[in-house]
Amino acid sequence: MRRLVKKILEKKKPLTMLVRSISMRLSGRRKKEKDCNGNQHGGKSRCGAGGIERSTTTPAIATSVHSDGGSSTTVNPPESHQTTTSRTSVKHHHSSSSAGAGGGGNIHRIQDLQIPQLSLNEEYEIERILAEGCFAQILLAKHRDTNTTVVLKGVHTELTTVKDFQREYHYSYHLSPHPHILSSYAVCFRADKCLFFAQEYAPLGDLSGCVRSGGLNEKACKEIARQLASALDFMHTKELVHRDLKLENVLVFDAELSKVKLCDFGVTRKEGSLVSKPRCAWPPFVPPELYEVLSNERYHCKAANDTWQLGILIFVCLTGCPPWQSADCIGDLAYASFWRYQKRRVTKIPHQFKRFTPRLLRMFRRMFEHKPEKRSPVAEVNKYLNDAWIDPAYVSQQGSGNCMGTTGQQNSAQVKRADSPQSRDRGSEDAGKTRLKRLLSSYGLETTVDQSVVTKRVWDWVLSCEAHPVVSETNSIDNTSQQSTNCSMAVLPVC
Repeated sequence: MRRLVKKILEKKKPLTMLVRSISMRLSGRRKKEKDCNGNQHGGKSRCGAGGIERSTTTPAIATSVHSDGGSSTTVNPPESHQTTTSRTSVKHHHSSSSAGAGGGGNIHRIQDLQIPQLSLNEEYEIERILAEGCFAQILLAKHRDTNTTVVLKGVHTELTTVKDFQREYHYSYHLSPHPHILSSYAVCFRADKCLFFAQEYAPLGDLSGCVRSGGLNEKACKEIARQLASALDFMHTKELVHRDLKLENVLVFDAELSKVKLCDFGVTRKEGSLVSKPRCAWPPFVPPELYEVLSNERYHCKAANDTWQLGILIFVCLTGCPPWQSADCIGDLAYASFWRYQKRRVTKIPHQFKRFTPRLLRMFRRMFEHKPEKRSPVAEVNKYLNDAWIDPAYVSQQGSGNCMGTTGQQNSAQVKRADSPQSRDRGSEDAGKTRLKRLLSSYGLETTVDQSVVTKRVWDWVLSCEAHPVVSETNSIDNTSQQSTNCSMAVLPVC
């Protein structure tokens, strides 16, 4: 290569010719290497597009669930679980496909699989239904031949397309090597008007069953944030956006929450692709740029969407409730107060964020940035894991109980009342009165009222009413007049 450059420079050829010569030399070298690789495999490549080998055997289950609730993250199946093509679910993934999952080479090239038709009851013993919704059902099953417990996720064929199912299965399988992403096995098939694929079993359910009123302790929240940030950052390095991060899509494998895994890649798309709004999104988890999008309008998905949803999930784990109902600066007073605080228009910390330390407030301000291009990446969460998240002064105000645990019912009620819409409205009214007093004082108008003078005026009015009662034609006091006088005393404004 050096001789080629030197030769061209000696002849004083232009730079464009130099670049063209180098590119031609490199393309010829790649073609030779490709031909050599093809000859080593008998003139054909062993793997097609997507890294899937055309084999006559296929595995059904990659790993088994251990006694401690965990499982191996490898996707290589045991030899004892291989069956013939007539009974299999999907063709065997070559080992290079697993390597490609880590390198991200073929993760965006979704293979068009031939999904076989199987009898669900003949292949598996259904133990119970874990969850069932409008679009899918989750079954806990045991494979009859290998006696292995797995989870079968079935998607109704009437409500989804084969292409969407293949995309979800493809992303689930290729992201499985990450330790904090749910492992999916090389099994998919048709049965009972549904498309199924196999995943590992989470014995403790999802995160929504662990978060109670008042939230979790700080240590558990940090563990959840660390693991989910790692999983999402892994996806973002592959240029993938999850787009549906919520409590129900985080599965728990340990009671101390030291092992959680991200699941459900049904709406996962490549970053920058044109997509529609998710159909079943929880409004507090919808970022402001999606809230402004119409229902049938399409938009370009960005990794900043996952950052917003991760911030909401961390807040819910810490407090047990979302910070606001929707990211609307006009319709939601709670979000409007935080938006003004974030833009530094006010210095007062919003009520729902007063329990947090300045470091955590900085993290939330970065994650809840209104503009997605200014929002921090998910990996930035790791910078705040060694800092304190809960303000000790707030803990001391709550008394001897743990303000962030589930042991104190009184503390949970206080947190609930503090985050209620009534308290938020009351706080906004007080702030409005304060601003009005400052404005009137700036123009020299009196804003203070002597309560003793007001009380004296009220009593003078009451005594005058008693001295001159309303008398009827029979020179007796009308009872209705007295009731009217009493009612007037009760509703008299103090001003």
